[in-house]
Amino acid sequence: MPDRSTPSSPNDRTPPSASRPSFRRRLLKTVGPALVGALGVLVLVAWGATYLVFHQNAVETLEAEVNEMRADVRIVGDSLHLEAYAWDEAHHRLAIDRVDPIFVQVFDARNHLLRASANIDSLSGPYPQRLLAAQTPQSVLPILRTFEAGGRTLYYLTRPLTNADGTTQGFVQVARVMPEHETLLQQFGWGLLGLWLMLSAGLIALVGWAAGRVLRPLRSITQVAQSVTSADLDTRVAVSDEADHETATLARTLNALLDRVEDHVEMLRAFTANAAHELQTPLTVLRGHVEIALRRERSAESYQETLRLLDTKLGELVRTLRALLTLTRLDRDGTLEREPLDLTTLVAKEAEAFREQAEEKGLSLAVETDGEAWVSGQPDLLREAVHNLVDNAVKYTAEGAVRVAVVQNGQGTVQLTCADTGMGMEADEQAQITGRFYRGTSAEQAAPEGSGLGLSLVQRIVEKHEGQLDVASAPGDGTRFTVTLPAVGADRA
Repeated sequence: MPDRSTPSSPNDRTPPSASRPSFRRRLLKTVGPALVGALGVLVLVAWGATYLVFHQNAVETLEAEVNEMRADVRIVGDSLHLEAYAWDEAHHRLAIDRVDPIFVQVFDARNHLLRASANIDSLSGPYPQRLLAAQTPQSVLPILRTFEAGGRTLYYLTRPLTNADGTTQGFVQVARVMPEHETLLQQFGWGLLGLWLMLSAGLIALVGWAAGRVLRPLRSITQVAQSVTSADLDTRVAVSDEADHETATLARTLNALLDRVEDHVEMLRAFTANAAHELQTPLTVLRGHVEIALRRERSAESYQETLRLLDTKLGELVRTLRALLTLTRLDRDGTLEREPLDLTTLVAKEAEAFREQAEEKGLSLAVETDGEAWVSGQPDLLREAVHNLVDNAVKYTAEGAVRVAVVQNGQGTVQLTCADTGMGMEADEQAQITGRFYRGTSAEQAAPEGSGLGLSLVQRIVEKHEGQLDVASAPGDGTRFTVTLPAVGADRA
């Protein structure tokens, strides 16, 4: 059964750009978490470093006491002599906090208690009378091993006492009241957490502000791009002082693009107006002749004359349309399909087609070459360019000669020269002669049937072949056009 559901309208569909996240949102979702995570890592590192420092200091205090015991104990045979140790110091006799008491126990090799510091007896509760560990292991992280005694939490350290040959003769076990750094670490951790939250919020706000600062000039660029129409192509993007280098470059690039678009639109408008004018005039003339011919019965000769006139005018229209189509194709196409061709042969054949016309006007038409001259090009276009140059030379020369020459100058180029002894041009005319539909006053008087597209077509064809068109002229001294094209080596030809 056929599907009779109504197709959705393009207006009902969500534009692809509407479903995409904004730059601000993407920046907050990518850069924001990265910054917050990096800040969190710094907070953890700070807290961990503080933890390590506190615990390392606590362990080093007991290590210093163990080293002092080892320095003072004498080992004679299997006996430990402990009298030299500072048992009478205040932190060994007293258990009050202001003296920071350290509790010391010495055991023999069989783990029997030999002696303990006096402050152990001062504790209100029982104190372990045994060796808590044969040796407290050392680790990369300072871990405090604890036990409860006298209502206090103590951490301890156990180390062996060895003689000169490394034999263990006993153990020393030292303990100390657990310092208050746990509370300090907890307070410090909460403080770091609060700082992390505040800084994270500040970073998120900063990222949002930076995104807004970047987007502000971009919005103005978008507004201009959305509002520009063919009626107001003179609108440009204002580059603000706060715009970044990339944004300013984008704005200047868009302005340059609008400049080019405006120039091309103006050229198109002028081209359309000129084309309409150039086509309207011969069409009006054709219609007038047809109307005159239809007003009354005429002889066959009269009708033939009218048809010949119509054929001439239609030929001019066809040539104008062909030139317009060729110009349009040259403006649209990026590259040409080329092939190696002998410009000498092409020019000789094309110039020969004007010999009869030149002889009818009493002109001398000469073609001068010095052998083959190979170039890479599109034959039909180059033939059109040569045709227009020779046609103009014959058309605008009342008497004298037309000389066409092709030479290879040895600098990797081929030169085509078309010179005449015609009316010549003023300097201001030479600057405009390749403009589309441009015709000088003297040219219109000499040949009113022209369209003004021939030389503009020659100019575009030469440009498409990476060549150059030069003109040299003076009133009354004739005109010389020179086309320079890149040459092709004989081996490639």
